[in-house]
Amino acid sequence: MPATKKKKRKKTRISKKQKEKRKKLIVSVTAVLLALIVALVSISVSHTGRKLPNPLLGIDKEAAYGVDVSHHNGKINWKKLKNEVDFVIIRVGYRGYEKGNVCIDKNAEKNLKGANKVGIPVGVYFYTQAVNEEEAREEAQATLDVIKKYDISLPVFYDFEYPSSSGKHTGRLYSAQLDKKQNVKLINTFCKEIEDAGYQSGLYASSFMFKSNFKMSELSNSVYIWVADYNGAVSYSGDYDLWQFSDKGKVSGISKKTDENYWYIKK
Repeated sequence: MPATKKKKRKKTRISKKQKEKRKKLIVSVTAVLLALIVALVSISVSHTGRKLPNPLLGIDKEAAYGVDVSHHNGKINWKKLKNEVDFVIIRVGYRGYEKGNVCIDKNAEKNLKGANKVGIPVGVYFYTQAVNEEEAREEAQATLDVIKKYDISLPVFYDFEYPSSSGKHTGRLYSAQLDKKQNVKLINTFCKEIEDAGYQSGLYASSFMFKSNFKMSELSNSVYIWVADYNGAVSYSGDYDLWQFSDKGKVSGISKKTDENYWYIKK
């Protein structure tokens, strides 16, 4: 077959205006991409960021899974639960939201013994209704009196929340109408007593409480942060260590529904 001549392609000339438009488009797209990357990194850091060093040693996960329990969860089969969780946080006691009496959870010691016996890492919490520093110290001492006989390798958390009745907040702590600074002063008082006794301290509250009721810049830097939010994500934008993501968990070893938590291991 005779050779065919190749047709020369005509070069398309790009005008200066078109070149400028292309440059502007590239710059705009690059700026948008960078903004998205920064936003994603920011979300990642604020919503899974680690505030303090991880006390759950030997766990190679992005997030450890655990539950928190009180006498409301009934009798617990700790051998079965050990196969389900990486840690447990046990209620030690509470202050009544009406009369203000300090009470010890009736299953506290039984639960502490059970968790220690099977080797589950343990933290504890105290449900506060303190309205002054003296009461915060009293709650810390009541907690220390109970836990001194047990192996507590995780923080002692201060559970700060307003109880509800008929859809409205109630109780002595809510009625005291303390401001953000006063609330944090009570928290720091409790946590200092706990840390002075050789334990790590922490604060538990909802995303709403963290955003609306605490002067976070005045909270002690040594306090672990445990956020409750059942809406699929944590809306509190600050750093936190644990996320209580459900109050309807079903795990082997506990017959009733229980609170479920993630403890973020890796930054």
